[in-house]
Amino acid sequence: MADTPVGPEGPDGFEGPVTAAGRAGLSRRRLLAAGTLAVPLAAVASCGAPNPLAGPPGPSPEVRTLRAAIAAEQALIARYRAALAAHPGLPGSVQTFLAQHEQHLSQLKSRLVVPPHVTPSPVASPSAPASAPPASASATQGSLATAERSAAAAQLGRLASATPSLAQLLASIAASEITHAVALGGGS
Repeated sequence: MADTPVGPEGPDGFEGPVTAAGRAGLSRRRLLAAGTLAVPLAAVASCGAPNPLAGPPGPSPEVRTLRAAIAAEQALIARYRAALAAHPGLPGSVQTFLAQHEQHLSQLKSRLVVPPHVTPSPVASPSAPASAPPASASATQGSLATAERSAAAAQLGRLASATPSLAQLLASIAASEITHAVALGGGS
C-alpha cells in the first residue's frame, strides 16, 4: 500500500499519483517554488530600513564640491572689487578678469539645483576679502596673481569629487585662473 496512488489529485492539490513516500518529503515543484521565493526575500531582508528619526540626508558630494567652488569664486570677486576700489588706476585687464569671474560664478550657480520643497541653505559669501589690498597697484596685481594661482589649485583639487561635466567646468575655470595669474605678472 505504500506505492498506491491516493487519487487523481494528491493531498497537496497537485495532479498525479502520490505515493506514501512522496507525502513524507517535499515535491520537486514545492522545492522549486520555495527556492524562487527565497532568493528575492533574502535580498530584501538584507536591505536596511530607513530611519525616520535620522532626519534628511546631507548634500551629495557634488553639491558640496559645487558650493565650495561657488564660495571660492565669490572670494575672488570680492578680492577683485576691493582691489579696484583701492586702486582705480589698475589696468583694464583687472576689470575684464573680474567680469570673467562673475561669469564663472553664474555658470557654477546655474548648476546648483535645489528642489522646490527644500529651503536652500545659503552659500557662504565673504562680506570682505581675507585681507585689504596692498598699498601699491603693482603689489595689488601680485596679490591678485597669487590668489588666482591658489584658486586654480583649489579648483583642480575638486576634480576628483566632481562628475565629468562639473569637472570639465572646474578645469576650464582653473585654466582661466592660471591665465589671469600669468597676465597679472604672477609667472606660470
